[in-house]
Amino acid sequence: MAGMWKNGFVVAMAAEFSFAAYHRPIAIRRKTGRWIIVSRCGPSSEFITIASAAGKVELDADAPIGLVPINTAVGILLSETAEEITFLMVRQQPTHFPIAGTFLPTDGYCRIFESHGKLQLRSEGRHAHSARQPDSRARSDMPDPLPNPRRALGWHVEAVRHNWIGEFIS
Repeated sequence: MAGMWKNGFVVAMAAEFSFAAYHRPIAIRRKTGRWIIVSRCGPSSEFITIASAAGKVELDADAPIGLVPINTAVGILLSETAEEITFLMVRQQPTHFPIAGTFLPTDGYCRIFESHGKLQLRSEGRHAHSARQPDSRARSDMPDPLPNPRRALGWHVEAVRHNWIGEFIS
């Protein structure tokens, strides 16, 4: 598996999300387990997408067959070493970069690394967005101070790759 994550891939990961207040992201309010679909893509593998997906997370099980992206955050390559790759999450969807699911503007980072022979992800940051519009799938970036702070969250994600029939590794 060493180095496989350096190029394009699509994998499913069991993730633990910890949510906090937007203006105090260290103060965790709740935790939840979710499946995520992580993809490294782009002409030079310079992007990462992290999409939440429905389904109950079982730590020792394979990822469900029918995972579908719901909300998708995008990051751009920030640094790359032999041990890890770091992406800067973005608040605006890159031009001419289609994604699956609804774009979720975020501030933060995503780090991909291998530990104990498993591909892992750690991501932290915060997001704020308006409610979905009936005629649009996109959510808009929010100003500070926030007009609707209940929709604004700080988050921490720890995830580990699981076997999945939809996986692709180049």
